[in-house]
Amino acid sequence: MLYSKLCEIYELLRKSPSRLKKTEILTEFLNELKKEKNKEIVYLLQGRVWPDYIEKEFGISGQLTIKALSKASGLAEEKVIFKFKKIGDLGEVAAEIMKSKKQSTLFSSKLTTEKVIENLKKLPELEGKGAVDKKIGLISELLTSAESLEAKYITRTLLNDLRIGVGSGVIRDAITWSCLDKDNKEDFELVQSSYDTLTDFKLVFEKAVLGKKELENIQL
Repeated sequence: MLYSKLCEIYELLRKSPSRLKKTEILTEFLNELKKEKNKEIVYLLQGRVWPDYIEKEFGISGQLTIKALSKASGLAEEKVIFKFKKIGDLGEVAAEIMKSKKQSTLFSSKLTTEKVIENLKKLPELEGKGAVDKKIGLISELLTSAESLEAKYITRTLLNDLRIGVGSGVIRDAITWSCLDKDNKEDFELVQSSYDTLTDFKLVFEKAVLGKKELENIQL
């Protein structure tokens, strides 16, 4: 799936204060995601690339993000910092900078969710000498390929600050609406108990797509 598609969903969720509306948006998105082979995209809905039981973090600071933005855009770090002080949100800074970036991306390919997940997963594994430069390289690689909106949410994901107002309850409800019976209270409880057992929304979603019995088997 193109990362731009997910970013459009992020924006819809951000602009919708109603939990009901957020659930409707996510339900429609999950209906599309059923057709995708890679369902790790579900993790990205919470700004993660791992299931909740894996206590990994990207470990990326604002300063490191600024360095990556500078490298990807060709804009001096001082100017990135100036914009950050003015705007107060590195996600918005990234969106503005990458909208008018200096480096040519004429031959860059469209960014996919798979590529985003791939690069983000590598970040915590990098340690020791040269790790910082390698991390900056992985982040700037994504930002260089990113459009304005994509850069915004790559940055916010790195900083664990998506700002779209989606918690586990909304994802649970959307999975129920998408795969089971939204009018059946027991189906909501089944999805919740499956998540409580697995602590992994990707697995719960995959099981739910296959049918209610798959979720019931988790409880056995």
